[in-house]
Amino acid sequence: MDYEKLTQRIYEFIKTKVKSANAKGVVLGLSGGIDSALVATLCKNALKTDIFALLMPSKYSNEQNLQDALKLCKKLNIEYKIIKIDKILASFLEQSQDTNKIRMGNLCARIRMSLLYDYSALKGYLVVGTSNKSELMLGYGTIYGDLACAFNPIGSLYKSEIYNLATFLNLDQAFIQKAPSADLWVGQNDQEDLGFSYEEIDQGLKALEFNDEKKILKLNPELISMLKERMAKNAFKRSLPEIFNDLA
Repeated sequence: MDYEKLTQRIYEFIKTKVKSANAKGVVLGLSGGIDSALVATLCKNALKTDIFALLMPSKYSNEQNLQDALKLCKKLNIEYKIIKIDKILASFLEQSQDTNKIRMGNLCARIRMSLLYDYSALKGYLVVGTSNKSELMLGYGTIYGDLACAFNPIGSLYKSEIYNLATFLNLDQAFIQKAPSADLWVGQNDQEDLGFSYEEIDQGLKALEFNDEKKILKLNPELISMLKERMAKNAFKRSLPEIFNDLA
């Protein structure tokens, strides 16, 4: 892949989406992970100014992720605000029953997106998405949470391609080397959740996307089974809600 040409197309995409919406800029959630760090960098390179980042840690968040996010904001010279979401989360949990880690993680993701859209309205900015293609295909995200956005500049890139583009753009090694995590609870790790590395997952997703039976047969049957199950179960997350219109 020609990452020089790719970045130029992404820059034009970002500028076009902002201009066509008559928006003043973009707002994004910066977690300290590679995906949001890459999106922040792409937006900075494309727009130069009018980029606003919300850093929204909870008591379950990894402190190093917050420090990495802060370091990036200062390096890119982008405006940011830190909002600790613990009090908001606590008020939600008071009204909930038997909340497990998955439900709590979803609450955190939706709280963060509510804050992003609130600041979007306040500043006249568009919320920019940070989910990669691997996550989107698997539905590995929270609907109306981290999957919600006005546009997404990296949603056509597999996770393995995210690392390649991050390396091309000289992102800090702190982002490239850390284990992928949504940071929704203590010790949460994408590979442990999914059961396979993103390198393995991307091989399987590409084989399934292009219906390459030869490659599919060479891959771990448990991997293919997991991918098919998740893709089918979470297909509803990849499109807008279907509206009944059979009025005949």
